[in-house]
Amino acid sequence: MNITIPVHGRFFVIMMLACCLQVHAQNSDTIVQIDSGKLQGVIEDNVRIFRGIPYAQPPVGALRWRPPQQAVPWSGVRDSSRFGHACPQRVGIYPEWVDTHFTAVGKNEDCLTVNIWTPVKHSDEPLPVMFYIHGGNMQYGSGSVPLFDGRLLASQGVVLVTFNYRIGYLGRFAHPAMSRIQSSEPLVNYGVFDQIAALEWVQRNISAFGGNPDDVTIFGHSAGGVSVNFLMITPQSKGLFHKAIAQGSAILIDRTQHAFKRGPPGPVAQSREDMGIDFVEHFALKADSDEELLETLRALSWEPIVDYQTNKQVAFGPVVDGRVVVDHVARVFERGEQHDVPYIGGANNWEWNQIDGIPLIGKWFLGGELITGLSAEDLAPFDDQWTRIGLSQRWFAEGLFLTSTRYLGKQMANVRSPAWLYHVTYVQTNLRGEVPGAGHGIEVPFIFGHVREHPEWQRPRQMAGKAVTDEDLAWGQTVQSYWLNFAKTGDPNGPGLPDWPRYEPASDQVMEFGVTFKPRQGLYKDTLDYLEERALIRRQNSLQ
Repeated sequence: MNITIPVHGRFFVIMMLACCLQVHAQNSDTIVQIDSGKLQGVIEDNVRIFRGIPYAQPPVGALRWRPPQQAVPWSGVRDSSRFGHACPQRVGIYPEWVDTHFTAVGKNEDCLTVNIWTPVKHSDEPLPVMFYIHGGNMQYGSGSVPLFDGRLLASQGVVLVTFNYRIGYLGRFAHPAMSRIQSSEPLVNYGVFDQIAALEWVQRNISAFGGNPDDVTIFGHSAGGVSVNFLMITPQSKGLFHKAIAQGSAILIDRTQHAFKRGPPGPVAQSREDMGIDFVEHFALKADSDEELLETLRALSWEPIVDYQTNKQVAFGPVVDGRVVVDHVARVFERGEQHDVPYIGGANNWEWNQIDGIPLIGKWFLGGELITGLSAEDLAPFDDQWTRIGLSQRWFAEGLFLTSTRYLGKQMANVRSPAWLYHVTYVQTNLRGEVPGAGHGIEVPFIFGHVREHPEWQRPRQMAGKAVTDEDLAWGQTVQSYWLNFAKTGDPNGPGLPDWPRYEPASDQVMEFGVTFKPRQGLYKDTLDYLEERALIRRQNSLQ
């Protein structure tokens, strides 16, 4: 049968066909094939975005507290327009807009996903990859938090990857029963295993998104920076990344908690197995065999586990397990056995803003924990200026952050790759006179380019509501340019930027990110020398 279409109807059909072709073109641009199946992403601001891609099976049921297993392939095209769940955690730690995001995406153990931002238009050459590890004291956070939206970084010629990894007790757990039953596999550091699995996923799949698997830069802040330093020493991560940036990383250069062995008095006295025994006792779990106990542990819902860790308030950093985390970070760097890749490390001059809100009695006990193992003679040079509370602040900020950052920078001389160190002193224009320095992580919103929306991401919360000035934005643009240059070339320097010298122990030049960008020689040298010396004395004492 012949059908005659009126002229205005023909125009309508032509327009509908054009629209369909346009949609099809966009869909074809946002469909990629990876090793587990096809994905359908979206295009926003000339950036292709793929959210909530599983890089491992959900670590639930029998897979809780097991190394991550490769994702199960799917048929058809998987929708990747929405983020996956955040990993189980307490809310109320971050600003309200973060909790709103967590409500939108939900919290669930089924959380091992990656997110990709890649520019629509780029040359045929594969792009450098920037792989961001979120912070949060190994207990909080998610790679999907709006601050980490990668559109602005991707628009400047990189592929940006964020992801989730297990946190809290779900990401760091040990118990003698588990050690006996699962002795043939890596134990305890499940969050670290997730990070390695996500990097392996990048190696297998990032070329589908235009990224270069041979040009991956890992970078992270706070617990993410700590993770960068631990990934620098894990044998299983060798070759999975090619440059590293540790921002605001705090480690003890004299001691790391052990999975199975008790440490000297102080924050590492308990082994992770000891903590697992406390966990089982708290929940009053009874079992007639190791197998039954593990089955009972895995049957616990995650909500009471998060409640327990919230009340317990213990550290959740990676621990020495002898198989993946083979030794203390500082000792591996001292032996020159860290991965031989270009490295940036740095911290800020008001890191102790993280503990400003802790009650005085809490600071008192924190100070005691941090200086355990040091004699009165060791502390004598500071008796006239440091109270116990002052000790907690100084050891927390300068001992954990500045001393360890410089120490690892010095040990990079044991490998061939160059290192650069930085120190942030910049205070946002409209906060000057209100805060004593650059708080923990103030550079992060500038690096991602979202400081206008989220200036108060890290404390001080005073940043909320304070207008961002052109001076602030120019400062942030410089920091962002250093990071992008490093990801693209292995050197943060580039045209129009203040020269940032490589770190050499002899010259001890650290780049100050202040109102001006300039190298500083011997930054806080007397204090850091003293703290480093005390830490190494304490290490030696603990070995006797």
